[in-house]
Amino acid sequence: MKKKRCTQRLRCAIYARTATVKKPDEVDSITRQVESCKRFAKEREWIVSNDSVFTDSGQSGLTVNLGLKDLMGIAAVNPKPFDVLLCTSIDRIARDTDLAIRISEALKTFGVEICFAELGDTPV
Repeated sequence: MKKKRCTQRLRCAIYARTATVKKPDEVDSITRQVESCKRFAKEREWIVSNDSVFTDSGQSGLTVNLGLKDLMGIAAVNPKPFDVLLCTSIDRIARDTDLAIRISEALKTFGVEICFAELGDTPV
């Protein structure tokens, strides 16, 4: 399979996760992550639809949480609704390196690359 470049005009899904639940007086980390990813996508003229934003709030990064499971299930359908998973950083996908690699490999089997906004146009 030809490797996608994160500089092409692509359809994106966004995944954001935080281990803590937002307190009423705090700025929402999930909102910041999603906005950061949307800015990153807009700068590259990538397409992000509202139904392709997946989140897990108050969830550990040591397991595959519900939002990420939903995203991976949708990535498996054909035709898939997105080409790239965009996330702010690798620790938002998983805190465990082996788990992050397994998630990345699973998504690649569906033809989905992962790009991290904090790393720029470097696909993983």
